[in-house]
Amino acid sequence: MRYTDCLPGLRSAVLDCSGRTAPELDGGKRGGGEEPPETNKAYDANDTNETLNRTAMKIAISGASGFIGSHLAGYLTEQGHQVVPLGRGYFSGFPAPGPGVIGDRAWDGAMGRLVAALEGCGAVVNLAGAPIDRRWSDTYKEELYASRIGPTRRLVEAIGALETPPGVLVSASAVGYYPAEGCYTETDARKGTGFLSDLCAAWEQEAQRVPPGVRLVVTRFGVVFSPGDGSQNVSWIALEDLVRAIGFVLEDGAVRGTVNMVAPQHLTNAELTGALARHYRVSLRVGVPGWIVRAIYGEAAQVLLSGQCAVPEKLTAAGFTFDAENIERFLERSAPLGK
Repeated sequence: MRYTDCLPGLRSAVLDCSGRTAPELDGGKRGGGEEPPETNKAYDANDTNETLNRTAMKIAISGASGFIGSHLAGYLTEQGHQVVPLGRGYFSGFPAPGPGVIGDRAWDGAMGRLVAALEGCGAVVNLAGAPIDRRWSDTYKEELYASRIGPTRRLVEAIGALETPPGVLVSASAVGYYPAEGCYTETDARKGTGFLSDLCAAWEQEAQRVPPGVRLVVTRFGVVFSPGDGSQNVSWIALEDLVRAIGFVLEDGAVRGTVNMVAPQHLTNAELTGALARHYRVSLRVGVPGWIVRAIYGEAAQVLLSGQCAVPEKLTAAGFTFDAENIERFLERSAPLGK
């Protein structure tokens, strides 16, 4: 049980690199549909940094029915953009890799459908990927790789096949790329060790194959908060700020490369728990021994037991303003007492 389970109005998502939630947090729904679900989030078109409404775009989103994807689709639609959801069907039907595969009928048919979906798109956002918050068997590790590497590779190939490619590809990753020790900006090239870090690195490398004329933004997400041992770092961001930040980098042509999608404030788990206790005026002393978490999740326990400290240097330098720059502000806005 997470400490947020007993607090009204606050929901936290343990994310995979793509930004999908665990089944118990999003009602068990999974991506893959052709249409993004309705979102009850209304975004203020007059919010700070709201520049996307200057020029309407056609924007393709893989993973558009996931937790982040559905909110992003709703946000972009409210800004006047046309969203093209890329469900799982667009990435199925490709033959297994091998000599002579590219150019055969099955390959051409599958790639043709994806290319046709991307025609006329000014931007592509890549959020696809299987959930990461479950036990990592060898078989499931293969699925975690395949659900990220495959769709990203196909997207990059389809973009390269377009006569007029989109101006920008925004491809998701996670702060799990970084080591658990230290605090990192986008200019720090040091990669962590272990499966999660290797997964994020491989995913990012696929996105970097995008044609040179297409601006690439790799967004490393922290833990995403939405309304609804204590020493590990928690790099986090409010859901509303995340979708606004993605919109910001879509519009700002000067932003490229790796972008840490995290709030300016980084916390330890103990500090986060303390902030929640002060806000709700309750005593929170919930702790689960690490060995229990490891017994349940195996190697995947590193997602819960270790954390990365990341700094949003590029976003702040580009002029993006966070509505929830610290956890106190987030709680005031999203989980007010008495509501």
